[in-house]
Amino acid sequence: MWPSIHLPGTDVSTSSYHLLHVIGWFAFFFVGSHLTRARPDLRRHWLWLAVAFGLCDTVGARSLSRLMRGWDDAGFYGTPLLFAAASLSYVVARRIRASPFLDAWAVAFSASHVFEKLACLAAGCCYGRPTDSWWCVALHSAQGDPTRFQPLPAVEAAMHFLTALGLGLLYARGQFQGKLLMVLGVIYGAWRSMVEPARGGRASPFLDGPLSITQVICLLVLSFSLTYLILSRGERDATTTPVGPGALDRIGLL
Repeated sequence: MWPSIHLPGTDVSTSSYHLLHVIGWFAFFFVGSHLTRARPDLRRHWLWLAVAFGLCDTVGARSLSRLMRGWDDAGFYGTPLLFAAASLSYVVARRIRASPFLDAWAVAFSASHVFEKLACLAAGCCYGRPTDSWWCVALHSAQGDPTRFQPLPAVEAAMHFLTALGLGLLYARGQFQGKLLMVLGVIYGAWRSMVEPARGGRASPFLDGPLSITQVICLLVLSFSLTYLILSRGERDATTTPVGPGALDRIGLL
């Protein structure tokens, strides 16, 4: 693990966890700004959202951890849940046409989480199961004895990178316009629920059943997103409708 980074030739050091999170905020801003570069009406909002992302990242994890002490992943999901609520509130308050905006949001958010998961890897707060494989990482106990684990955050970072790349290609080709957030829900819900059993430590069970709380939430996200995509597949493309596709359009959200 690399909990801190020392600047060469100086006594200055910084937390690698926080440094990677800041890089993630910049990634969110630059990816979102680049995708909406041809839409000045959308591009001007990204700086505010990047600042909001940083604030939600600062308070979201700690707040949800205190509210849901029985959920082991509450710290990680505090940020995206709070930021999603803040983003939706901003869209509604500023009366932004949400369909193209949330398409870019989905790509940028996936890109930022590459660095969020690398931050977890550097801090050693997330890890996989114990292993003697060559691709392991070592965590040192208070006694100094190293224990080797699967680098699960690195796998998750790679999955976020591939997800962002795939969503970016769909965005560039104009496919699934107005629906990329739901595509993200399907992809993330599927792979996150599958890698959950490989996580080290004891996952928080849902109602003492075989599934963890995280798996249940991911399966719900997967089910909702897939249902939305199926029900809206016959609708016209977002480019041919005045306010975007889907049932959410008809209630004024998309």
